[in-house]
Formats: sequence, structure tokens, C-alpha cells
Amino acid sequence: MEKFIVPFLFFTINVHSQWEYTINSSKSISEAIGQIEFTYTKQDTLSLVLSNSKKLGLDLSLKGNVFHEDQEYYILFEISERKFKPSNSTIENEKYRIFEMKDLVTSEKYELEDFLKILKSGKSLNLTVRLKDRVIQGFNDLNSSFSPINSVIGDKF
Repeated sequence: MEKFIVPFLFFTINVHSQWEYTINSSKSISEAIGQIEFTYTKQDTLSLVLSNSKKLGLDLSLKGNVFHEDQEYYILFEISERKFKPSNSTIENEKYRIFEMKDLVTSEKYELEDFLKILKSGKSLNLTVRLKDRVIQGFNDLNSSFSPINSVIGDKF
């Protein structure tokens, strides 16, 4: 009788959440923060921040050291084969605040809450930020975004 030994290979996969949920009760604000990963060594600091506060209500912004009020930007969100760009936005305090998004294929405009449904149902986000002198491209895994985004939307102050 022959014995077969089946070797088992175990692979360890390092997974980290790209989304986190924070709440600051004293300031009446909650945030879902999605970190943007870059594929090159010189990295800019950039994150996608959804916040809900008593003062501002629901707010979506790109936060990073690249945003300055005196500069123009072209920003592209690619989510599950769909392409969106902000159609109503403003820049303040190194934050690119987004109020409305436009689908580049259908030209349909989405208010913030409707766009968040698309964002949290996607698998990944490819983000392109074009500045006057360079282009920044980053990636965010949206699989871990559902719970933090829902938590921020549901918070009432």
C-alpha cells in the first residue's frame, strides 16, 4: 500500500484596511478616511475624507498638501469602469471639497449622497489629480469602505 503525502502550502496575506472611521463627540464630527496609495517612491499626502458634522453636515473632500487656492486642478475618479469628475467644488485649507460629481459618459450629475452610493458599491478607486506641473495617480481599495461610509452617513449630531 502506497502512501501519498500531500504537501500543503500556506500563504500569509498581509491585508490592511485603507478606510478608518473616527468620531469626535466634543466637536460633533465623524469621519470616514480612505488612504490613497501611490505606486512611486516620492509620495504626496492625499486622502479621501467623508465627514459629517453639526456645522457642515455631510462633506466629501480630498485632503492633502497638493491643494492650494491659487491653483487649478483636474480630478478624475475611476470607480468600477465608470469615470467621474467634480462638477461643483471648492478649495480651502489644503482640502478639495466636492459637492457634486458628473459621470463623464452619461453627463449625469450626482449630488453627494447619490455619489456615495456609487463609491461604496465599487471595488476600487483610481484617482488622478492633474496639476499645472505634474499628474498624481493613486489607488484606494473600496472593499473596506462600506461600513465606515455608512457609519458617517448615519451619525446624527
